[in-house]
Amino acid sequence: MDDKPALYRFPKDPLPLNKLSLDGTWTAGYERFTAGPDARLAFSYRAKNANFVLAGTGKVTVIVDSRTTKTIDVSGSPPLYRLTDDKGPRTARLELRLDKGLEAYAFTFG
Repeated sequence: MDDKPALYRFPKDPLPLNKLSLDGTWTAGYERFTAGPDARLAFSYRAKNANFVLAGTGKVTVIVDSRTTKTIDVSGSPPLYRLTDDKGPRTARLELRLDKGLEAYAFTFG
């Protein structure tokens, strides 16, 4: 069963490596978080590529180190979406802006 929607805020300090933070309204479920109004998610990582399992219908804006790099159209059951694909490993801050109703499941990195 899902929890009730809750309001989150990004921390004022930079995110430590491999840490996730939520901002905006999210509803926590057993296996997923569902985006509410102004939902954003940030993650600091070191990898060549970042992927995310998403479901629902809407758009996700991908921002890497404060620069918008792409917009992904999400539709249907939860497939894996490629967020970044660099030539080699790098350390970066990834921010995602999700449309209301999208479901966030899991990150993978390569």
